[in-house]
Formats: sequence, structure tokens, C-alpha cells
Amino acid sequence: MENNENYPKGRGAQINPRNKFLKNERVKDQLESIDDWTEPNPKTIYMEDLAKTIVNKVDSPDVGMMYSMNPYQGCEHGCIYCYARNSFEYWGWSAGIDFETKIIVKKNAPELLHRFLMHPKWECVPISLSGNTDCYQPAERKFKITRQMLEVCNQFNQPVGIITKNAGILRDKDLLQEMAKKKLVSVLVSITSFDENLRQAMEPRTTTAKQRLRIIEELGKEGVRMGVMLGPMIPGLNE
Repeated sequence: MENNENYPKGRGAQINPRNKFLKNERVKDQLESIDDWTEPNPKTIYMEDLAKTIVNKVDSPDVGMMYSMNPYQGCEHGCIYCYARNSFEYWGWSAGIDFETKIIVKKNAPELLHRFLMHPKWECVPISLSGNTDCYQPAERKFKITRQMLEVCNQFNQPVGIITKNAGILRDKDLLQEMAKKKLVSVLVSITSFDENLRQAMEPRTTTAKQRLRIIEELGKEGVRMGVMLGPMIPGLNE
């Protein structure tokens, strides 16, 4: 597969499996098809969206968080194992390569968060960033929505937990240091393998494991509460 030019390079998924919510689907009957919607290495598309809400209550007994917020839907990291892929079908796209090439950007997320924290009935409990997709995926470099949301949390003294596997979080080291002084932030860095070939197959557009250790070291020195998230553990691969 690695040497086959028909497969998109730098992508976790190689196809768009059927969306179970759609009655109709388009398929590629011939490998030599030249239809524009089956280009061999599709580019990432950013689509700006005005969300209605941003903070979600998490009721699942399998997830250790009470509330989460996600500035983006879809994730360019392309982790092949990502559980968030299935939720992308609700938008009418595939959980396959659509998930990592069509990124929905919630431009009004900071304003929605500000409004949410202003509600008189809100009881201050930690909110998790990246409950669904990575808040520091490549889109953050351009849109900086995660940083704006952290600025709102800092303003309201709202505690927040972050899960990421992208060194882009270091761009916000100044803000995280300020929040850490008030014990408002904790960061979990996801590490799955130190085998680079395996990482590139499982998580093609993420930073290396060595870079992730650098995140822990640098933010830890700034007083940010750090931790490591080990998962998924796949028998025979990275267990």
C-alpha cells in the first residue's frame, strides 16, 4: 500500500466508506476514474460555520469528563482509529477521508463560550477541550479559535482540561502559563508509539512522539499541570 500511487499520502483513511444516514451514495467504479470528487490526494478544505452551542454535557459512562467543547469538527490529523469519525456522518459526509479533509471551523465559538459562562445557573466545573477532535490540529494555526476560547476561560477563571497530540499548543505557552498560576488548566498529551513508521500509518499528520515529550517538558517547566494519555493500546502493534 505504501508504494501504491493510487493511495492518498499523508492520510489515515484511503477511501470514503458509506454514510449510514444517507439513502444515496457515490462510488468509484473504476480505479482509473477521473471524476473530480475522487481526486487521488484531496486537499484540506476549511468551512466556516456559525454554531448554535459550544459546551456539551457528556453523559457517557465511558468518558471521564462532564462537559466538553470543540472548536472544530473533522480533524486533519487523520488518526485512523479516531472514535470521532462516526460523528462526522451527522454532517452528511463520510467517516473516511472526508473526516480529515473537510474541516468545519466554528468561528463564533469564543462568543458562544462567553455567553455560556455568563449564565447565572452555570456551576463552575472543568470543561474539556478536544473531547471530539484535536483543538490544536493544523487549522488552529490559521484560525486561533482555541486560543480565543482559552482567553475567555482565563477571563472567567474557568478551569479547563486540554487533550492534544500537536506541538502547536506551545504557541499558547504564555497564556497557559498565566492560567497555570491560577490552577485553571491541565494538559494531557496523547502518545501512542515511538515507532515513527507506525505513527505515520496510524496518525499521519500528527507531530512525532519526541515532539510530544518536548510539549510535556516545556509546559511542565512553566508550571502547567501535565499528563500523558496512552491510547489506543492495540494488541500486536503498540501495546
